[in-house]
Amino acid sequence: MDAFTMVIMACVSGEPTCTATRISEMGFTSVEACEARIDEITRSMTKQLATHQEFKGREVTYDVSCLDRAQLRRQLGVTQADT
Repeated sequence: MDAFTMVIMACVSGEPTCTATRISEMGFTSVEACEARIDEITRSMTKQLATHQEFKGREVTYDVSCLDRAQLRRQLGVTQADT
């Protein structure tokens, strides 16, 4: 079973930096399962960001990637790996 790596970046409008989370999971058997986990994480991140009064009324955008090992290597430009 291949591991999928999720990268989720949350950006609050007007803020100079974004928050990123990277999670690698072995239990996924499909991209759909990975996407369901992303939905769960973004819901949690949204709830956490909503607790900050200074973010009230601001837009939050998410940039999400869900890659298996081969896709991650291609994305990073890795041509040879020991695994």
